[in-house]
Amino acid sequence: MKAVFLRSAQAELDAAVDYYADHASDKVAEAFLQDALQTGQRLIEHPQLGKPVSKRLRALAFRHFPYFLIYRLSEDTISIHAVAHQRRRFGYWAGRR
Repeated sequence: MKAVFLRSAQAELDAAVDYYADHASDKVAEAFLQDALQTGQRLIEHPQLGKPVSKRLRALAFRHFPYFLIYRLSEDTISIHAVAHQRRRFGYWAGRR
């Protein structure tokens, strides 16, 4: 099983890292990135771990930051559709492919 970020999800991840670097510190930005990567690794190890948020998408919360990885499962791939802040408008990622 492998995890692949859609372009839009990668852009959200990059933007969040930049935000934490600009508004907190490089150390906090690195901690955020590590939390995202660890969440992705948990998905690879346990793909059903997240909760269903629609017919085809699931969400798994980061452990230390208020974010979700929104993803879709297929036979051999986990497609990350969004790196979503938990207080952002829920479901904005629904039309992504």
